Amino acid sequence: MKRHVTRGLAALGLVTLVATVSAQTVPDTIEVRNRKDGTTKSYSGQLKAGPAGFQVFSGEKLDKATDAFAPDDIVKVAIGDLPGVERNAFNAAKAKEDKRTAKDYAEANEGYKALIKPGIADRSKRYLEFRMANISQKLADELEPGEPWNKASDTAISNWKEFYDTYKTAFGWELWPAVRSMTRLQIERRKYDDAAAAWEKLRGVADLPPDAKLEAALQGLDFRIRSKGYSAAVTAADELLKTAAGAKKDRLVLYQLAAKEGGNGKHQEGIDKIKAEMDKSKDPAVHATGFSMMGELYLAAGKPRDAMWMFLFVETVVNQDKDEVFKAISRLAEIFEAQMDEDQTKKYREKIKRFRGTL
Repeated sequence: MKRHVTRGLAALGLVTLVATVSAQTVPDTIEVRNRKDGTTKSYSGQLKAGPAGFQVFSGEKLDKATDAFAPDDIVKVAIGDLPGVERNAFNAAKAKEDKRTAKDYAEANEGYKALIKPGIADRSKRYLEFRMANISQKLADELEPGEPWNKASDTAISNWKEFYDTYKTAFGWELWPAVRSMTRLQIERRKYDDAAAAWEKLRGVADLPPDAKLEAALQGLDFRIRSKGYSAAVTAADELLKTAAGAKKDRLVLYQLAAKEGGNGKHQEGIDKIKAEMDKSKDPAVHATGFSMMGELYLAAGKPRDAMWMFLFVETVVNQDKDEVFKAISRLAEIFEAQMDEDQTKKYREKIKRFRGTL
């Protein structure tokens, strides 16, 4: 009889554990931006990504879903309970991370690492490793330009690559900001080929929602053109234009023109065509793409002064997209450095450092 009771208690314990894993005592809080008016809205539940899109799931069985939203509209994710992770220990590590000193970052990293134990749930392990990779990026961001920063940023890039390679076959929401973060560092390191490859790899992930796949493809195109990989960009743009629609199709046309005319060496002709095509749209995202691509063609033609005005327009006028602005101010820092304009170079390096915290 005692054996049967013990088995029953064990079974009950298992059921209790499963219930604890499936229903969070403290849910995640996800803040999402409304692209139309710029307002934000908070949701409670679990953020998940799949073929239907990025959605927040709530309810005891996590069966109530919000409408899908774009991954770049996710402003903040405050994580709640993690299966198999002691919450007070997690909060202590997070508090260390929030102090933003090298010592505290190191202690936070060790705190997260200690929470990754054998048998831990995949969701918990993935999130803890996401936080650890993020810490390596924060350590780099605290440094001034120079060899220590070069090494720290390359270490962070390596950590993000490792994170991507570990979780690319089981897509979770963290993979998108991981690639965003990695390619932001690659922009600063002027490794545009690597950034293009990262977005192209992300586009190939099986469970990535269709709209996100297209955006990843657009980012890949953008960086191929910045690295003068015109032939690959033309091939990709031609294929994508078969199914794209709306503002993203308009952006694709601009990328296609930049790639074709850049590859042909007809830079001014490409600039004129992009300007004419861009003026057909009132969408600021289309205009940001257009000015950026004209700037890239001016650079390829050896006209950095003309390129400067294009990137300044992205920074100051069509500046609704933070990632496009970051690309523009990074190019401006590069241009001023090449012109040996120390004051402007310093100014834009400081802008880059300030801007990092907004991405």
